[in-house]
Amino acid sequence: MTFECTVKAGHIGAGKYFDKKIIIHASNILDAMNKAKTKAGVKKGKSNFFGQSILEIKKINN
Repeated sequence: MTFECTVKAGHIGAGKYFDKKIIIHASNILDAMNKAKTKAGVKKGKSNFFGQSILEIKKINN
């Protein structure tokens, strides 16, 4: 399946970010969330551990 994930991205300081849409190919929504968290540019840190770096996930294709 293909998912469109909106994530917090950027290297502009703590608490500052911009929204970025990325396309993820995964078997289910939880796998898509885990893959999105590891992509380059996605905010890391404590908020990433709890999934707060992922703002939205939409399934766009089977």
